[in-house]
This record gives sequence, structure tokens and C-alpha cells, in this order.
Amino acid sequence: MKDTLHVWIDKLFSFAQLELLIVSVLIGMFAIALLRIQYQIRFERQRREESDRQLLNALQRITHLEDLPTLAVQSSPHFEQDLNHAELKNRLQAPASLGNAPGKYRHVASLADQGMAVEQIAEVLNISLPEANQLVSLARLAPRHN
Repeated sequence: MKDTLHVWIDKLFSFAQLELLIVSVLIGMFAIALLRIQYQIRFERQRREESDRQLLNALQRITHLEDLPTLAVQSSPHFEQDLNHAELKNRLQAPASLGNAPGKYRHVASLADQGMAVEQIAEVLNISLPEANQLVSLARLAPRHN
């Protein structure tokens, strides 16, 4: 058996085209490796081009936003005045609670409920008769907060 193995090895190496076969296999492997590298380069190039397109789109959007008139605080010379106006408007539109009214106005509803006449309420609270009339009317319209 040992002799037959040596015989086959001798025949293999005595084969005249063996060197050409080995070189051909190596060239084929090299070609396959080059094709694979070429594919990877193509894939990376496409990925880079896509990234470049995305960056260009983002830059265009940023440039567009920068070109729009800014609404920053520094750009409006009347910002503080506008803010004060908005705060005042909000306070005026907010429903007033009974707890924020001056003391004499808070008592109008309770005095009217106790049966006091408008003239008596005006005298007790030291306000004019038309003002007392108006406050009693408003107290009747206002929702009760218990």
C-alpha cells in the first residue's frame, strides 16, 4: 500500500501539465478575490453616494430654514411689549375668582342674599348707588362658588 501511494505521487509530479494546472488554479482564485473586492468597492461607493445625497438634502433644508424670517426674541424689537400685552390679555380673559375681588365687592352677593336693599348695600360698603346696583346685578348673574 505504501508503494502504491508513492507511485501515485510520482505519477502526479511527473505530470507535465501539473505546474500549468497549479498556476491556473491560483490565477482563478486571484480573479475570484478581485471580483469580490470589486463588488465591495461598488457597494461602498453606492452607500457613500446615498449618504452624500442625504447630507445634501439636509443642508438644503437647513439653508431654507435659515432663509426664512426668524421669529427669535432678538429679531422682534417689540417683543417685550407684545409679551406684556399678551399677558395682560390673558389675565383679562381669565375668569376672576371671588377671592381676588376687593373685600367690599365680595360681600355684595351675601348682603343681597340676606335681603338688604341696594341703597343699604351702597351705604354699608361706602359706594355709589349706581355702582351698588351694578354689583348686585353682576352678583346675581355670577356663578356661585361655595
